[in-house]
Amino acid sequence: MPVSRRAFLSGLAASAAAAALAACAAPAATPAPAKPAEAPKPAAPAPAAPAPAATKPAEAPKPAAPAPAAAKPAEAPKPVEASKPAATDSGVLKAPDGPAKRGGILKAAFGVTTSNFDLNQGAAAHVLIQLYNNLIRFNPNDGLATIIPELATTWTKSPDGKTFTFTLREGVKFHDGTVFSSADVVATYMRVKNPVDGTISANKGLMEAVAKIEAPNANTVVFTMSKPVPYLLEVLANPSMAVYSKKSIDENKGDLRKVIAPGTGAFKVKDHKAGERWIFEKNTDYWNKELPYIDGIEMIHAAAWSDRGTAVLTQQADVSWNVSIETWEEGKKKPNDVKVNLFPSTGAYMLYLNSAKKPLDNAGIRRAIHLSLSRQDLFIAFQTQEPMELTRYQSHASPYALPPADVAKLPAYRKDKTADLEEAKKLLTAGGVTGTLSLELLCANVAPHAELLAPAVQGMLKKVGIEVKIRTVERANLVEELKKGQYDIMLNTIGFPTVDPVTGWLLNFKTGSSQNWGKYSNPELDKLIDSVEVEQDEAKRKQLVNQVEDILDKDSPWAMIGWTNHLPMWRSYVKGLSLDKRKFVEWGKFDVAWLDK
Repeated sequence: MPVSRRAFLSGLAASAAAAALAACAAPAATPAPAKPAEAPKPAAPAPAAPAPAATKPAEAPKPAAPAPAAAKPAEAPKPVEASKPAATDSGVLKAPDGPAKRGGILKAAFGVTTSNFDLNQGAAAHVLIQLYNNLIRFNPNDGLATIIPELATTWTKSPDGKTFTFTLREGVKFHDGTVFSSADVVATYMRVKNPVDGTISANKGLMEAVAKIEAPNANTVVFTMSKPVPYLLEVLANPSMAVYSKKSIDENKGDLRKVIAPGTGAFKVKDHKAGERWIFEKNTDYWNKELPYIDGIEMIHAAAWSDRGTAVLTQQADVSWNVSIETWEEGKKKPNDVKVNLFPSTGAYMLYLNSAKKPLDNAGIRRAIHLSLSRQDLFIAFQTQEPMELTRYQSHASPYALPPADVAKLPAYRKDKTADLEEAKKLLTAGGVTGTLSLELLCANVAPHAELLAPAVQGMLKKVGIEVKIRTVERANLVEELKKGQYDIMLNTIGFPTVDPVTGWLLNFKTGSSQNWGKYSNPELDKLIDSVEVEQDEAKRKQLVNQVEDILDKDSPWAMIGWTNHLPMWRSYVKGLSLDKRKFVEWGKFDVAWLDK
């Protein structure tokens, strides 16, 4: 049942919102709103035809290499109408470039630390998703351009857009032998919507439009919406929205942080050494008998992009989701042995500004920090690591994003900082700052953050009389620091769950939202975001989106640095993932991967 992704508008699960807190993350024509899908015919369980087709202490920074020029970020697809649901069960995947060879261990290199094991509470989804399935997923066979079933086999959407009915796959078992049913789906998503006391729900804001979730029988789940929103399917396809068993949720009283709960996925955990590696083994009882092709996965912890790229170049690893520019360029020179791609992400670098803590409860002081940053100089400081784009509060992949050339004309984003720095000093004075303002800048202890970006930010703030002391922690612990709420400024990465910016704004900027760590509140902005969420006229929606960003620039809960492009690299014998076709970032499953060696 492939469904078009509203012309790439609403469907990036780069790493889910929760995942992006624990790992790194992640320009198109305005699309037409998707039309309600027609009711599908009963699915016949048959394999789908192939679809159309992080860290080692860094040495002193070398002279910057130019950002990749030969490859451009893939453009978003043009607006298309939602495709009709397929009559066959397209969720029973097989490799698109077969016949696939079986056996072998896939070695992957990237950051694999996690602060806990609960996908709903900020765990590393790109690691743990190997254990689980979602109701629906982005299709790996067509470059993630469509959404297909996974634990569902079919779904329908009512004409008013307020009722989604999912028919579930039968014969599925969790790794502990528990039989999968609609009760597991209800328990999973009700926990996202209403977390138990003492826990958080990173994706809670994405479920606010869901009025109720019901299971009329063991094989059917119905989502009833309080209002029609365009992004529910994209949210459910996000890797961080995987399905847990009701049994696990109940046994652990709704808190899975300390347990690796059994999933229904293609792999099981064989071994885990914190800060070093994860080893997964094939689930021999997997419901899709075609998958997986490989016998297992070894994930090697490599937080530094250069280490990841070096691992692939030297065959210590077979694949990495994101490597350094220098190693990516080296891999590009060896097309017979190494493959590369470049695509936009919904991940960004930014500074959290703690609105709940003096003096950053003052909007003028927050704006002074925002004005003080030279994005262009930060990009230069970081250009050997990861390419970034000049954007505001949404990814450059969004059809609503202002073109970088236009962003560059705006205060705070323009190259000439003379007027911005003068305005910043005035705002600090108006905010009661006399003399030097001392603040702490918290960041991950990975070298690119601690030794490149953080010192660069420190130097820029010093120009307006803000002295910051840099403190570093393990990257996986930044989530816990956000929860504590004691930071002043935190250099971090953020990931929006969809290309449509409204989902990220609902999570991060609305008063009381689940990832609004700095307790930011602006009633005018809340109303605007609510309007964006339900507006169906694309021209009006774009105007509203621009108004949201204008408010955020004046009343800054964050100081944006830039949204990233990711640089995946893999050995030429790695097949099945269709990485050469992908139009955006998803650090997802390896279930369709196979090794041609």
